[in-house]
Amino acid sequence: MLTVQKEHIISLRYTMKDDQGVLLEDRMSGRPVEFLYGSGEILPELEANLSGMVPGDVANLSFSTELGSSLESYFFEVVVEGVRKATESEIANGRPEGAKENTDCGPECECW
Repeated sequence: MLTVQKEHIISLRYTMKDDQGVLLEDRMSGRPVEFLYGSGEILPELEANLSGMVPGDVANLSFSTELGSSLESYFFEVVVEGVRKATESEIANGRPEGAKENTDCGPECECW
């Protein structure tokens, strides 16, 4: 079974809350988020915590990160849906085939 690691495409679902418990993002329903592991497309602290996970793994993660001049805390529930080896073209482009550029298109965006 493939594990979450560099040069692999990861498909996952998640919820993200702030340190007050406010839901910031909910990607548990709909299309899973896909990204190239190691490409810098997600928070580095989140990415590091996913390393070694396999499809079907569920994790509750929390960490703090500096954003600008403040320290922000985040709490995630993550479900790894799938892991596959990235193609050479995906590695060169830094994202899964068919993925659109992240253009910050809004809170319900399906850019990923």
